[in-house]
Amino acid sequence: MFHHTLRLSALALACASLGALADTTIYGKINLSLEHVAARGAGNGQDILPMQRVTSNLSYLGFKGEEDLGDGLKTVWQVEQDINPDNCSGSCGGFANRNSFVGLKGSWGRAIAGRYDMYWTSHIAGMDSRIINAGLAGSILSVFGTFGGYNPTPGNSKRGTAALMGGRAVNVLRYDTPNLDGWTGSLSYATGETRGASGSPSAWQIESDYKKGQLVANLVYLHANDSNGSLTNTSGAAYDGMRTDAAKLVTAWRFDQGTLLGLGAEYLATRYPEGGRVRRMAYAMHLGQSLSPAAYVGMTVGRAGRVNSSVAGAANTDDTGARFISMIASYNLSKRTMVYAEFARLYNAANAGYYFVSTGNLNASGLSAGKGADPRSLMIGMNHTF
Repeated sequence: MFHHTLRLSALALACASLGALADTTIYGKINLSLEHVAARGAGNGQDILPMQRVTSNLSYLGFKGEEDLGDGLKTVWQVEQDINPDNCSGSCGGFANRNSFVGLKGSWGRAIAGRYDMYWTSHIAGMDSRIINAGLAGSILSVFGTFGGYNPTPGNSKRGTAALMGGRAVNVLRYDTPNLDGWTGSLSYATGETRGASGSPSAWQIESDYKKGQLVANLVYLHANDSNGSLTNTSGAAYDGMRTDAAKLVTAWRFDQGTLLGLGAEYLATRYPEGGRVRRMAYAMHLGQSLSPAAYVGMTVGRAGRVNSSVAGAANTDDTGARFISMIASYNLSKRTMVYAEFARLYNAANAGYYFVSTGNLNASGLSAGKGADPRSLMIGMNHTF
């Protein structure tokens, strides 16, 4: 009798587990490319000699689901993490290191808590929609979201500007509005985990999206306290008294002939407690053409303006701008599999240090290219989503 009861209990538990799995979606992306990279022209002679490698371009694995609570209310959850199929060592960035959360949604919108993107990905629909599934070196984030390594007080890391504005922040509370005839909005707040000797960093963001017909547009504003605005894996690096503002507008129009035109502009400013601020503007354009339902070619150009600084005794801001160009050709083998070829290059002024997003200084575990170097990348790759 005892064994019969035990078997029935195990069966009931298995059925309950299968019921839970039925509400769970497993999804992801594997994007690998063969890449040739180099960086030449550094003012201090510290170049990166040409090399070849296999690169993972934001490959990830995720789990998500929802539970119907009745009366139009649902529980929503998601756990997502980076994977690195070509070269995974250690934790590969840790579990749930991408957008991961739990919350509620209904006719009123969605409210969640967890880890979530703030600022850095808001431009994708209007500028990088064709790049996000190709090579990340071609992203406009090579010039958007960064001051190109400028520090008004060289040698003092507590005064450095953000290498990437925003990021995948932790301790996030976020509200998303329902879709109102193509318009959606969101409000996000990232809290500090603890208060330390260098302040208690926090950040908030307001964002507006419009997607209807042939038009896509996004406007986002981020404000960070006690922080230079770098939020990756944190609510902000603790820089007591520092205040950072970032604003970005991107828009794209798809013409009837399959032509895609995207335009973007960005403003960054960091204020220092001793007085003064560092600021700069950046601009971008993407022009692409669908050659068939499966084939696409496109080009992105961008420019980061000269850094302006009013900090007393600040480092020289001459020659701190950069120009960027990337070209892509892609072909969809199916709805989920795409092959692509891509070229990207940065043209740094003598005192600028702009680099490709995610691939960083091209040689992250070794020698870093000096300022004034011109990073370049040529790759062929495949992307598969599931």
